[in-house]
Amino acid sequence: MMHKYLGRFITTAFAMSALMAAQAQTADAPMSVEANFGLREYLGDQGSSLFFAKKPDYQGAGINFGYYLNPMFDGVVNFSAGDVGYKREVSWQTEPWKYQSFRANTMDLTLGARFKLSSFFNEESKVIPYLYGGFGGYYVHSQVRWGNQNEIQNAITEMGAAVQGGAGVSFNLSDRIGLRWSWTATYTMNDRWDGANQPGDADPSMPLVNRLWKTNDMWGYHAIGITMALGESKGPSKCKDKDEDGVCDKYDLCKNTPEKYRKYVDSVGCPADRDRDSVYDADDACPDVRGLKKFAGCPDTDGDGIEDSKDRCPKEAGSAEGGGCPDKDGDGVLDKDDKCPSVAGILALNGCPDRDGDGVEDGSDKCPDAAGTIAGEGCPDTDGDGIFDNIDKCPTKPGIAANKGCPEIKIETKKAIEQAAKNIFFETNKDVLKTESYDDIDRLVKILKDYSEASVIIEGHTDSDGDPAKNLELSQRRADAVVVYMLGKGISPERMRAVGFGDTRPKVPNTSVLNKATNRRVEILVTY
Repeated sequence: MMHKYLGRFITTAFAMSALMAAQAQTADAPMSVEANFGLREYLGDQGSSLFFAKKPDYQGAGINFGYYLNPMFDGVVNFSAGDVGYKREVSWQTEPWKYQSFRANTMDLTLGARFKLSSFFNEESKVIPYLYGGFGGYYVHSQVRWGNQNEIQNAITEMGAAVQGGAGVSFNLSDRIGLRWSWTATYTMNDRWDGANQPGDADPSMPLVNRLWKTNDMWGYHAIGITMALGESKGPSKCKDKDEDGVCDKYDLCKNTPEKYRKYVDSVGCPADRDRDSVYDADDACPDVRGLKKFAGCPDTDGDGIEDSKDRCPKEAGSAEGGGCPDKDGDGVLDKDDKCPSVAGILALNGCPDRDGDGVEDGSDKCPDAAGTIAGEGCPDTDGDGIFDNIDKCPTKPGIAANKGCPEIKIETKKAIEQAAKNIFFETNKDVLKTESYDDIDRLVKILKDYSEASVIIEGHTDSDGDPAKNLELSQRRADAVVVYMLGKGISPERMRAVGFGDTRPKVPNTSVLNKATNRRVEILVTY
């Protein structure tokens, strides 16, 4: 019996697919075929396993044929086959009705339509969700069992009308190949085939009807399929196309498209504007980037009135004179080329200033207010001694490199300094200058005033008598006393430094009274 009905279903399915293929040869849009497989679930008097709520669920397979009707609808012939089953234990029933189960071989064939939700947005979308509805017939051969050991069995074979509905999503991988996920529910127009509440020894002439719920039985089918388009969707068409834009008049919302725009129309035959900038693609020099009408659809990102393709600085507002680039400091050097964009400068120095006009930019000029040379890092050599002012401690007096550009101290001056130092004396074991030292220190003051850029180091020394720590302290105090005296004579503190060495640097061995007197001394060093 089952093979007989299966043969009828398969014959009908192939006949309808052949009819659809014949229609596709003259239609504007392609026919598609899908092969799918998945799981079938039961909903009826026994219970529900829909959406994997409860096992069992069984394998199924199917095939369907689709025919493009318009951007919103496809006609569909759908065929599927597979097993459906369920088992349950009814606690309030007695044996054998307490245990009920069945497993059925099922097939369905329906004719319906897919309502494509993508038609609200973009017919060319790669992802197309849809709803499906159809009407047709079904076949069921069911083995029904009662009892803990399946001791009562019955076979039920049914054919009848069915309503089918569902939803799915198509994924277009290419122009011809795609994937599809779908779920369909097949609602049968009777309540017999699951055998619920009807033991096997009942009168077979009595109809098997629902005794629990006033609904018929149904099954659901989760499927994943592979789709293939058959035919040419964009090839030659025999449909009426008044403006020859490739869109049939029955779908064309703009039937009189001017010739200029016919190659650039959307799915409903109107001039296309891909970037939605109100400039039709046929007129748009930048059809994939939103732009302005005055620039033929090309953008002006920084809004400076110069379109990006001609703007040397498309992301910074500038001027036409600068090719679209700014010059914040107004020095005629564009900011992108200006090393000093916030300070007005000159072109020769890449926009940086040169106050003294010596060719060295102020940022690198060690003498920015006095014209110099590049070799002197922007500084002059005022005294002409070959030492530039930036390293010359005596920039207005010719000198030598050893003295950092200051004059060489004469030999007789050095001797006078040495002699003056020898005549500085202190009270015994005190830091009090003796009066006979004043004249010699005054001569030293005069020398320092003559060599105004020079500095002086005053060293204090003692002999080895006594505690070394106290000697060190005494030598420091004596050197400080000389500094204090010279401060009173007008020598600035920045030019003087006092250092006490105690008995750590004797000139001669401390082996005699005379040698010890020699080691108790003040030494003066003049330096730059």
